[in-house]
Amino acid sequence: MSLQDYVTRKYDYLAFRNVDPVKNVKLDMELFTPSSSGEICVGVQKLAQRWVLEFFTETGSILADPTRGCDFMTAVRQGRLRTDLNVRTTFSAADLDIRRNLKNEEYADMPADEQFGSVELLSTAILAGFLRLNVKINSVAGTSRQVIIPVATLP
Repeated sequence: MSLQDYVTRKYDYLAFRNVDPVKNVKLDMELFTPSSSGEICVGVQKLAQRWVLEFFTETGSILADPTRGCDFMTAVRQGRLRTDLNVRTTFSAADLDIRRNLKNEEYADMPADEQFGSVELLSTAILAGFLRLNVKINSVAGTSRQVIIPVATLP
């Protein structure tokens, strides 16, 4: 996107960097680094960040709005994700909650590439103490962002 594309949009600060699933890079969750004072995001990248933040939020953990989040991280914390079927079933249930929450916060003139369309769980990897999800987040506009979600689990 060019600088002009940012002028008329509401933007978020970029919290997740290095989420390119093609390269061997680490996911950094930081708002700024010693060499950068922070970045902003719009479009499908902003949608992906909204989705990931909702995914990591446990239902009931935000007192001002206990409906936010989903139960995926609760299942992780309770050690219930031991098989690919467990992961996929829990992910599908989380999708229903996340979809509802993202749709509820969308507004009439929100750009189509920032509106939630769907999510696809492309692959899972279950290792001792670690779970990796490869997720594709699709906007209403037809754009998509693929992200790798690393999750620490019980060994």
